[in-house]
Amino acid sequence: MRALLLLLPVLVLGLAGCAEPAGPGGATITRAEVIARAREYTSLRWQGRAELSLHGADADGQRVDTPDACPETDRRKGFWWKVGENVGMPYKWGGFDTPQQFLERLRGAEPVYAGDYASSDKVRGGDACVSRYAAGIDCSGLVSRCWGLPRPYSTRQLPSICEPLARVSELQPGDVLLRPGEHVQIFVRWENAERTHYRAIEAAGIPEWRCFEMVYPRSAFTTYRGFKPWRYKGIRD
Repeated sequence: MRALLLLLPVLVLGLAGCAEPAGPGGATITRAEVIARAREYTSLRWQGRAELSLHGADADGQRVDTPDACPETDRRKGFWWKVGENVGMPYKWGGFDTPQQFLERLRGAEPVYAGDYASSDKVRGGDACVSRYAAGIDCSGLVSRCWGLPRPYSTRQLPSICEPLARVSELQPGDVLLRPGEHVQIFVRWENAERTHYRAIEAAGIPEWRCFEMVYPRSAFTTYRGFKPWRYKGIRD
């Protein structure tokens, strides 16, 4: 009996080692839930108002350029939202708002601006250039929300909670195409049997600067831009 009791901890440890990997705090989420959450951002309807626009310094002195017009610093960048009804949550550098939080902030008494471009200055400055007065979400913030993470993970931090896939063709709904320090997309599905085109959801820039769903040729990001396929450890079928 004593020998059997001594073996029990070993057996328990062995079983624990065979458990499915999970995300931060042991959280898991299904592939269908990831895509459904992502589409809440792409389909979000909200009313644009003139006071939600800013091209200048906020109350903290932080530069904000909402995507309703091209910023003076870069006339090449696209723009889209207008006064009236809009669809899709605006891109915001460092943003982590849920759809409900975004709408509540737009209706609140505090000054708020709809989105904020990822200018070259903001990319260089990182977290120090996030405006607390702008509302919206960025690419890694969207992935973090859709995976149910407790906080935003940057594109450089996402690999720490993911596993790399050997081949792009292994991508399944809810996985991501990622280039750390640059951008991340949520993979939705393959568009053809040959797997040369895929559908993705993202919070991205030129020319959208919002959350949207689009079909891309596989080579556009994997061959020419060096994006790699990753799978969240907490995702399940």
